[in-house]
Amino acid sequence: MRRLGRLLFLLAATGLVIFLFARSIVVVDETEYVIITEFGRPVIIYGSQEGDSGFHFKWPWRSVRPVDRRLRVFDPPTRELITSDKRNLEVSSYVVWRVVDPDRFVRSAGTLETAEERLSERVSAALSHLMGTRELASIASTDRKVWALDTLTSELVKTLAPPAKDELGIELVDVRLRRFNFPVEVRPAVFDLIRSERKQVAAVLRADGDAQYQVLISQADRERDGILAKAEADAERIKGQGEAEAMRVLNEAHGRDPKFYEFLRTLETYRSILDDRATVILSSASPLLKLLIQGPGEDLLRDTPPVPPAPEASSGEKIAAPGEKK
Repeated sequence: MRRLGRLLFLLAATGLVIFLFARSIVVVDETEYVIITEFGRPVIIYGSQEGDSGFHFKWPWRSVRPVDRRLRVFDPPTRELITSDKRNLEVSSYVVWRVVDPDRFVRSAGTLETAEERLSERVSAALSHLMGTRELASIASTDRKVWALDTLTSELVKTLAPPAKDELGIELVDVRLRRFNFPVEVRPAVFDLIRSERKQVAAVLRADGDAQYQVLISQADRERDGILAKAEADAERIKGQGEAEAMRVLNEAHGRDPKFYEFLRTLETYRSILDDRATVILSSASPLLKLLIQGPGEDLLRDTPPVPPAPEASSGEKIAAPGEKK
């Protein structure tokens, strides 16, 4: 019995030692703070200095409370806000933060979820105030001179970061707008307004296009009229030159053999006035009747054409007559 009692005592003592040893070991990870508390009062904080990660020892009666020190991102609930130009918007944002003062964090917030709830309230209030001082175009415009969304978020961080660190022991790294849109009940009216504005812009662009079209058409018509006028003038000039050349050739031919030319003109007259249905009454003295009755004269029936008049010879040069050798 004594041996059994001793054995049980040794086992109990060994278990107690193991239990106390396990309660005395603290493992600090690089991603967290570890707060050692004694009866609820923080006495040691690991993780604030380099080299704190690893194994540490504490008294068995002291408690361990880890706190995540990594960056955290959470999305506050979507809120309906009003801009300075009386536009209702549903704004969704996200907040990036982390714990930098674990002692203050534990005393004020206690848990990460509680800290995010308090941050959400502060972000919503500050965002509502800043949105109320800006027009819609400053956060939803393609004009770089008007758009100022980055300025709004920078002011939001500057406004919220100091009290968040002083009161909650957290660092507010960034606050951004994830999405903003019109409320569901007013979206149809907004879409109608957008369509109306786009139609007005299209009408202005179409009017400018028509004006440019008219200018181009007028310039093209003037150029065309100028080209046609020049072409008609050139055609009339060329036609006049051709008619003059034809008259010159005709006069030259008539001068070389007037009787033959008269004969041809008489034949052309016959062709124009005589046909199967025409009846022509001529006097006996008419030249037309004379040619039909007597026929052409003997001078037209000769094989050799009349000799053309010799051109005038220049000084010191003699022009030979036809059939005469020089």
